[in-house]
Order: sequence, then structure tokens, then C-alpha cells
Amino acid sequence: MFRSSSDVEADASADYGLSEEDGPWMILASTCVGEGSKARAERLALEIRRELGLPAYIYRERFDFTGRVNKPNLTERYLRHANSYQYEAYAVLVGEYDRVENENIERDLHTLKTARLPVFEDKEEVEKETSGTNPVTAVQAMSQKLLAFRKDKTLGAMAGAFVTRNPLLPAEYFDAPTVDSFVSQLNEDKEYSLLSCKGKYTVVVATFAGLGTIVDGKKEKDFVPSMKRMDRYAADADKMVKKLRADGVEAYQYHDRTRSLVTVGSFETLGRELPDRRFEYTPEIRQTVEKYRAFNPRVARQVPGKTGIAVNHAALIPFDINPAPIAVPRVSKRSLYNGVLGMR
Repeated sequence: MFRSSSDVEADASADYGLSEEDGPWMILASTCVGEGSKARAERLALEIRRELGLPAYIYRERFDFTGRVNKPNLTERYLRHANSYQYEAYAVLVGEYDRVENENIERDLHTLKTARLPVFEDKEEVEKETSGTNPVTAVQAMSQKLLAFRKDKTLGAMAGAFVTRNPLLPAEYFDAPTVDSFVSQLNEDKEYSLLSCKGKYTVVVATFAGLGTIVDGKKEKDFVPSMKRMDRYAADADKMVKKLRADGVEAYQYHDRTRSLVTVGSFETLGRELPDRRFEYTPEIRQTVEKYRAFNPRVARQVPGKTGIAVNHAALIPFDINPAPIAVPRVSKRSLYNGVLGMR
């Protein structure tokens, strides 16, 4: 669940690393690279909190452009990056907004874009950020020169701030997945299909994945899972949903090329922004997540005389360890049109 607090903390000894609990929508204020980038990001986050009164968090990402690039096919040579180097970047993200249309975003964007913070006035820190010792700081140096020619002199070093997603949250959290004609056909004859759910969001309580290992995203579309395994997953999902429905639970099932899902509930909103700009899920979503955890302490228990634990389940099929809300998938008109033409 998203945390809440009475005000914006600004403690130099605190850790403001980004987590999944820190709001779904945020503002990317700045990205720090080059020598001392971590310390510079920590300083910037603290100054934003202290000087501007906005919650700021740090997100670390590592980039590696060394070694060989995979060959497109067996007949071609291995490729290498034109500029072989590694670097770490530290993004400073601000705010915790429940939706991209949040009424506070424009105000906070203006505050950040026009802010004059000490870290950006520190010549030593600016030199590290724009040293030109690698391609990244060279780009930063060029950006700084271009900013000097801008007409609007009210803008500061964070003039390029923009709204973005919390990078730690999955894409399904934000967008209703697009359902093509083939996936639509997989679900059309299923009882209690998630495609019939009228709400905008639901909570995934059980995941039956067809991928046994993590695969290259570019190759995943070519992956053909075991049909026998997928049929079993679909049957288990159907069995679980029918048991939940028999118990009076609003449950749904959903199937695509690589997985089957069981979800519970139909919600119009994920939550709300608190007065202190923190975000929290609606009570209904929080209750659903807690109730259907595999290790819900009220249900999961030690079996007398055995070493295992009887986990929370439906039809003897365990729930996920961490249920999560997602947007309900929708069938587009284009998907239906492609289906009529026999396209997949």
C-alpha cells in the first residue's frame, strides 16, 4: 500500500530511494550523471523537499554499452557499440499523483521549472555533470549550452521537467491492455470472462504463467508455450473462478498467449491523493489485496503433524503471494475488424 505522512520530510540521513509505494504518476525533475551523480541526486532530492516542499525520490538505472551485440542471424558478424562505456544515472522524481490529469501537476511543474536550487549554482557539481568525459556528460554539456539561449529567463535548470510513470510499477498498472482478435477468441466462450467486467480496474489474485523462464522481450512474441500446459492453466483458472463465484465472490478469468489470470473485483478508481500529496489505494482494493494473499495470516496456517503450510486458496489452488491491481483489458474495434478478416 502507498505510505502516508503528515508532511514532506527533509532528513539528510534518510533514504529517499524510489519504491512501488511512491505514487503511480510522478514528475521527472532531473537526471544526474557523471562523477558523484548519486550524491548529487541525493542533494537535489533533499533540496526539493526542503526548499520546495515537494516529495522527491531517487531512481537508479545502470546502462552497459560494452561487449558484443547479439548477431541478427548466424551468417552475420558480431556487432559492437560505437561508444563502449558503462554509466549509472540517478533520476530525481517528484510528487505522488493518482492520475495524469491530477489538478496539482501543472502547479508543481511550474514550481520545478522555475526553481533556483543551490545544487545547480554549485560550479563544481555543474562541471562534473557536464564534463564531456563520456557521451552522456557530453550531451548534458550540449543541453546546458542550448538552455542558455532560451527566451524565457524565468526557467531554471529543471526547465525540462515532465510527467512520467513510476518506473517500478508494471505497465498493466496504468493502461488497459490491448486485446487482439486471437486473444479475444481465447476468452469469448469463457464463463465470467474478464472482458465482460464493467470496471476500469481489478485485482489479479492468481497467475498461471506459460513462460517457465524469463525470455528476451523481442523474442517473446515468437515463443510458443506448451499447449498442454496452457490448457491445464486455463482449466485451473476456470475451476478457481467457479469456486469463488459459488462463494459469492465477483471473480473473473482471462487468458492470453502465455498466461491465464484470475481476478477479483471491479473498481472505478485505484485510489486518491492525500492532502500531503501521498497516494493510497481505495479501501476496497486494499482489502481485496490483503484478503487474497497466499499467506494471509487469517487463513494460511501450519498443518498439525506436517512441515508445510496450508496457504490461502480456492478449489485447492493457491492465490498469488502478492495480488496486484491492473487495468481491465478491452477489445478494440480494430481487433474485432481484424478478427472478421481472419487476422491474428
